[in-house]
Amino acid sequence: MADKSLILVTGMHRSGTSVLTRVFNLLGARVGQDLLEAQSGVNARGFWEHQELVAINEALLDALGRHWYDFQPLPDDCWNHKAVGELQTRARKFLSATFPDADMAALKDPRLCLTLPFWQEAARACGWRPLVVLALRAPWEVSASLCRRDPLDPVSAALLWLRYSADSEKNSRKLPRVALDYGALMNDWRTEVTRLGKALDMVWPVPPGEAATRIDAEIDPGLRHQHSGFQGESMPAASLAARAYHMLLQEPLDTRGLDLVWEEYESLLSSCSAMGFGLSGCNRRLFSVNNDLQALGKDHGKALETIVDKDEKLASLSRELEYSRTIVEERDAQLQKLAAELEHAGAVVEERDRQLQELNQLVEKMERMQQELDRLRKVRLHPSVKLAVRLFSLEKE
Repeated sequence: MADKSLILVTGMHRSGTSVLTRVFNLLGARVGQDLLEAQSGVNARGFWEHQELVAINEALLDALGRHWYDFQPLPDDCWNHKAVGELQTRARKFLSATFPDADMAALKDPRLCLTLPFWQEAARACGWRPLVVLALRAPWEVSASLCRRDPLDPVSAALLWLRYSADSEKNSRKLPRVALDYGALMNDWRTEVTRLGKALDMVWPVPPGEAATRIDAEIDPGLRHQHSGFQGESMPAASLAARAYHMLLQEPLDTRGLDLVWEEYESLLSSCSAMGFGLSGCNRRLFSVNNDLQALGKDHGKALETIVDKDEKLASLSRELEYSRTIVEERDAQLQKLAAELEHAGAVVEERDRQLQELNQLVEKMERMQQELDRLRKVRLHPSVKLAVRLFSLEKE
């Protein structure tokens, strides 16, 4: 049981955690079946996030009065909350049901950065050895990608990057862990997964050489849309995020130096707490409106699909009606032709009837004449007639 490895992929949204988790999956780590569907324009090749994992994290943050886009710290002593205990039971059932016979599995959801202590406890309770991969990406690239996808401003994006990075780094210090940069993964995944395996003291179920063809197909540099350089010198949050990013790339991690950065981050939030809470509230309203708009968009899309479907059916019916009309017209033409032929046949019959009538009349006349001729022949043969004829002949002589 203790040899089972559960890789917890922690990384800010838009940091390449999806492709990284897919690579782990191709190397033999189980990810489960009930995954979020791919989304065109966001993650066309899939998120590789289990829906139940996301649902538990959402419920957990909601119970703690937070959302994924909150950069305010979680409440003190939050893991002793009653609702957290109930969700812990749900999390353990999820792990046991999803990976009943796996020796290596991977969980990925950016919210893991915020909820890492919760999942460490669930993993150990289910007999897993939790391992953490700190998925990194330049915060300015993350900011550009986030602001493109969500209703966020660059300051909020930088503060969010710092929150996710600070919580995941601090809460993983007692666990086997390794940092992995998105750019390095895209440039040379073979070197990175080899380094990662050694750092976490694990052997991939599927050797990298055996999985190479499939991984090469997944590593598509064209999916990396943001390649911008750092341009946030005028924003304290962005500058602080850039410093933290470069420190997280160092091996070994300088935890003392990082503590100073995280303290500076919390001080930045405290020094402008009113503005920070105002910005958080503004973000909540923006996301609420954005969610409503997305829901309306989906309803509108469904309505359009219904209209298109009905239009297609109407077009199909129209084509069938036109075909039926053509058939009717052809049959009408055939009927007219048959009627003309019938009329002609009728005229021919009438003419033949007339000719037959005339022929019958002629036959009757000939029969009468024949009868008269026969009568005359009989009269001529009578003795008295013969005598009269002879006397007439003598007189003429």
